[in-house]
Amino acid sequence: MNYLLFAFYLVILCSLILRVPFIKNAGIRPGVLLSLFLLKILAGIAIGWIAIHIYGPGNDYWDTNDYALEEYQLLQTNPVKYLINIFTSHYQGGYSGMFSSGNSYWNDLKGNIVIKLVSVFNIFSRGDYYINSLFFNFIIFFGHVMLYRLFIKIYPGSQVWVIMGCFLLPSTLYFSSGIHKDGLVLLLMAVVIYGVYQSLSKNRISIKRLLFILAGLILLFLVRNFILLALLPALFAWILAAKTKWNTALVFISVYLLGGLAFFNINAVITKINPPDIIVKKQEAYKSLPIAATQIELAALQPTVKSFASNIPQALGHVLFLPYPGQQPVKSLLPFSFELYFYLFLLLLLFFFKKKDNLPADKLLMFFTLFFILTVFLFIGYIVPNIGSLIRYRSLYLPFIITPVLCSLNWGKDEREICYLKII
Repeated sequence: MNYLLFAFYLVILCSLILRVPFIKNAGIRPGVLLSLFLLKILAGIAIGWIAIHIYGPGNDYWDTNDYALEEYQLLQTNPVKYLINIFTSHYQGGYSGMFSSGNSYWNDLKGNIVIKLVSVFNIFSRGDYYINSLFFNFIIFFGHVMLYRLFIKIYPGSQVWVIMGCFLLPSTLYFSSGIHKDGLVLLLMAVVIYGVYQSLSKNRISIKRLLFILAGLILLFLVRNFILLALLPALFAWILAAKTKWNTALVFISVYLLGGLAFFNINAVITKINPPDIIVKKQEAYKSLPIAATQIELAALQPTVKSFASNIPQALGHVLFLPYPGQQPVKSLLPFSFELYFYLFLLLLLFFFKKKDNLPADKLLMFFTLFFILTVFLFIGYIVPNIGSLIRYRSLYLPFIITPVLCSLNWGKDEREICYLKII
């Protein structure tokens, strides 16, 4: 019966993909659009199947689905409690510990938002993981479309490469398709960045777009607060440079220098806020987890400028280069190693084979991307002590890096001859 339900809902969602104006008007041919959506659905099925059949019970994806089923059952028996329990703290400290990595309302809320969303899907799916994955990925697909609509404005003659960068990067496609926070993070980042770009390019912001941006920022804070903290200074510098027309590099460097001073010194003014200590405690929380098969050594952080600065090479080295070729403590990491070093090879090629007649990319967006991604990568490198999690977290930011690279390389052929997608 579940197979028939899955097929039924798949047909409906495929129809919606071709009818929803935001997706329909993206400029992608219907056949290509459907193919990309079906590939997203297949990735969701694959990550769910691998999680349960290879890693077994107790994985994040199926646990989220199981908790969502419990919430759905609560909806049937006690709808009032269902509606208010997401706002209720059962901890002795109440609603304190906003940046805590465990035993706090706010830490639980990150997962509870996804659980509550999936519990709504259960009204139609009867708790089936794969049907829930179908609904979940229909929503996340909007994030990929937003990224496409963003980059196609910057590289209007490179549709094939924009499609590849925004929809088809293997690790991004895979990890953003599981029933977990990662897909939502990708969607929320796309909402905020696309909304800001549209507002700046049109030199006005509508009430509707402002509400979308604010909703994206708030939800991003609730789902992964450290990403929002990395995003805000980059957004501020982007908007400031766009509005003042000051030198872009100078604006970004100045904002980040002032941001760095505030990061390490705000505790002297507001004693309850200590950003370096938050990062240190997050690292300690990750290190206290059971040792993973892909565990790596992390230098212990101290809440000082010297400690954070001295750990930059290790942090960026882990995020940018792990797993090294031949360093696969788990065989399943091998494809991700090949993928990573292929991207590094493309970056190297960019120095020698950049398009000479390529339209200049949006300079402000490129500066925003560079500063935002480096900040996030630093945070990830500082706190994450295993390769598997590094790959997963890193995957969400690859479209912002690889898409411009793909579009800027001189491939030596007309795009229409490179990819069949162009002529479907």
